Amino acid sequence: EFTPAMVKGIFEEMKKEVPKNHFTIGINDDVTHTSISYDPDFSIEPDDRTRAVFYGLGADGTVGANKNSIKIIGEETDNYAQGYFVYDSRKAGSLTISHLRFGPTPIHSTYLVNRANFVACHQFSFLERYDVLKTAQPGAVFLLNSSYSADEVWDYLPYSIQETIIEKKLRFYVIDAYKIAKEVGLGARINTIMQVCFFSLSKVIPIEKATKAIKRFIKKTYGKKGEKIVNTNFAAVDNALSNLHEVKIPSKANSKLPKHLSVPVEAPEFVQKVTARIIAGEGDDLPVSAFSPDGTFPSGTTQWEKRNIAQEIPAWDPDTCIQCGKCVMTCPHAVIRAKVYDSKLLSSAPNNFKFAEVKNPQFKGMKYTIQVSPEDCTSCNHCVVNCPTKNKANPKLKALNIVSQPPVREQESKNWKFFLGIPEVDRKELKLSAVRNVQFLQPLFEFSGACAGCGETPYVKLLSQLFGDRAVIANA
Repeated sequence: EFTPAMVKGIFEEMKKEVPKNHFTIGINDDVTHTSISYDPDFSIEPDDRTRAVFYGLGADGTVGANKNSIKIIGEETDNYAQGYFVYDSRKAGSLTISHLRFGPTPIHSTYLVNRANFVACHQFSFLERYDVLKTAQPGAVFLLNSSYSADEVWDYLPYSIQETIIEKKLRFYVIDAYKIAKEVGLGARINTIMQVCFFSLSKVIPIEKATKAIKRFIKKTYGKKGEKIVNTNFAAVDNALSNLHEVKIPSKANSKLPKHLSVPVEAPEFVQKVTARIIAGEGDDLPVSAFSPDGTFPSGTTQWEKRNIAQEIPAWDPDTCIQCGKCVMTCPHAVIRAKVYDSKLLSSAPNNFKFAEVKNPQFKGMKYTIQVSPEDCTSCNHCVVNCPTKNKANPKLKALNIVSQPPVREQESKNWKFFLGIPEVDRKELKLSAVRNVQFLQPLFEFSGACAGCGETPYVKLLSQLFGDRAVIANA
């Protein structure tokens, strides 16, 4: 990033009687001390320009919808349009940030938006991990995709978000886009729903005109996939505005929600000081001294990330389970695991920790547990689909059944932490030709950035289970 604020900082440095001979800008260089300071709030953007920032989840369609919005505004109005898109190398499930500008004059701003009059957060869990309102200017519009209604959402916001909304006097709107998408058959694709809300709130184009243009682009984008996909997206567009509601903002912040750390307290020092800030989108603010002189990074850091992106997760029914291990085998992200252990270990187990008598005669007398990591699950549903067992009392249920994640998150996180502390089975005791035994091997490839339901990662995970550090796996 090289912004007008940095340019101004350079000129301010040049005005000094003894300016720095050789300097850096935008970097906090506390090693060679070559960096010069600047005012990050300085801006030269005109007031008649719409500046919007969208926080989306990788593969939810946010980036694609925003690219279409730029085309719509460019074609349907006399406004100039510009878009920048920020995302990492992961294929899905990570943060994407779209920076859009629209205005009546040519746009020469070759840098990201830092003063937005419209901010949209398409994933509720981002509120506890990122400072999504950092760029919002006073009086801006804030749009949030939330499963909580306009009357109750305020109580579920982090204290810092409530405080910012009040201090900046933001106009706050909510919509349950996932509910609409599920009802019309779009799954987790909420892009067109949020796109309609943006046009309605930003008033860049009359909403009737915008809706027609959105539908035209839907037909152009999804036409080859069939009439059903097109009509499903049309239904999502038509249902959006009736579910968009403004939130009445109290005079004081009153959130009592516990603050969620970006990484657990037991994470290594490097993860706490460096990785955690990169995860939070603050990597550019890190000082030079924070990094290793040779540029190396530790591996296996995904275990500390806890993306918490699943709307739904599988819940295990010990009474129905036949302990075949197929769910563990098929999980692309290694978030569902099985262990056998001595019953004495249960004396320190959390409340509601599930277990059953082991069915494998080799481990007779021991206990068996299947546990899911609620904050690492991607809600792909593979484990449920591949579960071969049906509940005899209710054939619609299996040994694994999908439940809403938020109500069980805290309890299942405690269960997961306890589960990890249970000793692994000695692999020498296992006959690895059987799937039901492979489920007890510890995976060394876990919580990757692959798409939900990826068909490739289970093989890499299985290789790491079977061969451990004797395997060399090259990743381009």
